Amino acid sequence: MNFKRKPSKAILLGGVVALVLMGAAAAIAWAAGAMRPDYQGYDLARPWFDGRSYPFYLDMFNQPSLKPQEEGTLQEFPQDSVPRTGSEAFIEATALVGGQLQRDLEPLNPTKATPASIRRGRFIYETYCSVCHGLAGEANTPVAQRGMPAPPITGLIPLLSEPHLYNKALYGGPLMPPYGFQTTQQDRWDMVNYMKSPQFGQGGSQ
Repeated sequence: MNFKRKPSKAILLGGVVALVLMGAAAAIAWAAGAMRPDYQGYDLARPWFDGRSYPFYLDMFNQPSLKPQEEGTLQEFPQDSVPRTGSEAFIEATALVGGQLQRDLEPLNPTKATPASIRRGRFIYETYCSVCHGLAGEANTPVAQRGMPAPPITGLIPLLSEPHLYNKALYGGPLMPPYGFQTTQQDRWDMVNYMKSPQFGQGGSQ
């Protein structure tokens, strides 16, 4: 006995209509992509809008600015760039005040060590610092195991001043990269509050 059934005309017609609609949608998407006024397929020598060439890119990433981990300073901004939040007074690594390093004395912490600040500082620490120094500050991380000289810091934290920790995050060190571009002032002070709190060194996330 033959149980095979021929597909009905309605099913065949529905399949044809679906294919036509899919083809039309693909054509519309292709046309829309081809007309997008951005850097994809864009020739700066032959701009599409008014025939004139302009000295900027349309993707808003390639502009006068310092990218994360890009070489530069916190004081000398690229020409024609506009800082949104101003800049901090730069402290030279060797600057002394009364025989002590200025980076160990200034700036003073303006943020109270509230539970919210400590909780947020823990998040910042785990985001940027724990990769090398570890969640508990013991530097038992794959990065350190593969040769990065990231020292254990759990025992050092009580000996270091709040300005020292803040400036270390801001300026980095001989081998540690600076995180002044990735973090805000508030980020760094919250992180200092966490590192100086009893919660530091316990590891894990709250």
